[in-house]
This record gives sequence, C-alpha cells and structure tokens, in this order.
Amino acid sequence: MIRTDRTAERRIERSRQQLRPRTVRAEAIASAWSLLVCCARNEMPRMPAFLDHYRRLGVGHFLVVDNQSEDGLQDYLGQQPDCSSWLADGSYKASNFGMDWCNVLLAQYGVGKWCVTVDPDELLVYPHCEERDLHSLTVRLEAIGQPSLFTVLLDAYGEGPLSQTTLTPGADPFAVCPWFDRFNLTQRFDAGTQSFWVQGGVRMRRFFADNPEQAPALNKVPLVRWANGLRYVSSMHHLNDTSLNCTVNGRADAVSGVLFHFKYVSLLREKASEEMVRGEHYAGSTEYKAYFEAGDVRLYDPEISLRYAGSGQLQRLGFMQAGTWF
Repeated sequence: MIRTDRTAERRIERSRQQLRPRTVRAEAIASAWSLLVCCARNEMPRMPAFLDHYRRLGVGHFLVVDNQSEDGLQDYLGQQPDCSSWLADGSYKASNFGMDWCNVLLAQYGVGKWCVTVDPDELLVYPHCEERDLHSLTVRLEAIGQPSLFTVLLDAYGEGPLSQTTLTPGADPFAVCPWFDRFNLTQRFDAGTQSFWVQGGVRMRRFFADNPEQAPALNKVPLVRWANGLRYVSSMHHLNDTSLNCTVNGRADAVSGVLFHFKYVSLLREKASEEMVRGEHYAGSTEYKAYFEAGDVRLYDPEISLRYAGSGQLQRLGFMQAGTWF
C-alpha cells in the first residue's frame, strides 16, 4: 500500500521547479522499455564506465540530474544518444539529497517501466548477470510476481592506499577496486519499512569502528517496476510502498542482487574536503568527515578481503540469491 506524505509531496513539487531541461530526448524516453535515473555532480571520471556497465545490462535510456557540475559532465551527456539530462541548481540537501529530483523524473517518465535508480558510483550485479540482461531478469521477476529487487551495497576497494587507487575516465572500476569484505555485515528487520536494514562491511570496519551504529545503511532497492504514487523516501533504501522494500523476505523463489560501490578511490579525499565545506550530505556530512580524518587509508586486509570473481561467488557467499531462477 502506497503511503502519502503531504510534506514530502510539497517538497518534491518545489524540487520540480528546480529542474531545467538541457538535453531531453522525449521520443527515446517514451519508447525505452527501461530507464535509469541518477543524480550526479562532477562525476566525469566515473560516467563512461557507469554508462558502459548499464548499457551492457540493457538499460533503455538514462535520465541524469546534473547538480551544478563543473567538469564538463553536461557536454558529455549531450553527446550520448541514449542520455537525457537536466540541470538542478538547488540544494542537494534540501532536495532530500537528490532523491526529490529523481522522484520527479520517475513520476513523469517511469510509470509502467522497469526503472533503475542508482548513484554514479554504484554498479548493479545480480544472479547470472554475465549471461542474462536486465530484460531477462525483469521477465523472471514479473513471472513470479516480484515488482522490485532488494540489494546489499558492497563497498569495493583497491589493494593499496586511496592515493594509489586511481579511477580515470573509461577505467574499469572492477579492475581498479576488485576487493570487498567477506563478512562483518549485520542486519535487523525494521517493522516501519518492512525491510532488513544492513550495516557493516569496510565502512564499519575502518571508519565507524568506534560508533558502529552510525555506519551507513547498506540495503537498497535500485530496480522497481514504477507505478503512480511511488517515491523513494530515503535515498534508495526504501520506498513509500513497504511491500516493495524487501521482496526476498520469506520467499524462497525470490531474486536479490548486489550493488558494488566504488567510492573508495583517490577522488574521495578531494570530495570529502569539498563536502566538509558544502555540508550538503546526510547528517551534516558526518560520513565525509570520517573519510577526511582517516587520511590516505589502506582498506585491504588479507584476513578479510576477497577478490570479486563473478555473480556466482556472491551467491555462494550469501550476499544475494537466485531463488528458483536457474
């Protein structure tokens, strides 16, 4: 059941006024079987590999909100025939950390389509993704009556310190950051959202060891068959229809996935320094303060770190499940 929130609806309407179309390919959007929506700021080092990954998975069209980038992102997007873009000059924080802008586009263009909503540093992996595209996955989800995909966010990192973990335009993030923590995830069921809230991984281990309860949530719902009235409430962690937030709960046949997160590269310290001044991120940019104070940290630990070796590995480790999708 979709929950209404008049305050959120008014805030989203204000955010709608902040979106200015730059390159909007209306016919391509309308004819696309699926859409990807994201909000970006100065993400040119990530964008080529980001688009390539989701193109390989079969995304039909990309809707990108550019929040005042200064690195040529807007010009680059204008050259991509499968991308539409909008400028958002308002506050990232006041727009519910970009989600209100994304909700506007999802409501306008996404109804009836399968929609991927992710950040530019997040790459989706799901069972059999090496051989089967998103269309194949969504056909399976529709066949079993599963309208969304629950995922766990896995932070990826390199073997050396952050300063030596360089992500350049076009570089494969999985080659730059092939490692992830093999365990130390925690989960609890939240009755309000009807979802499992997941914490832990390298962020808890390295940045929030003294305050583990403050570690960021790692549960997300990035793939949804969009419907009228839907909206994301808090990042992609949960929606206002609680039946969509954790479709694997109590279902042996359900499919789930993993979002690989490629934040931990040499760009992070500059980003953390900027966000300490801007204060536009969650909880007064507390997370970025932790990154800044950690300095040139090395996240790899031979006792904990595993090298990514495909979707089958993640199934065996229990990070995601294929259900009865063989």
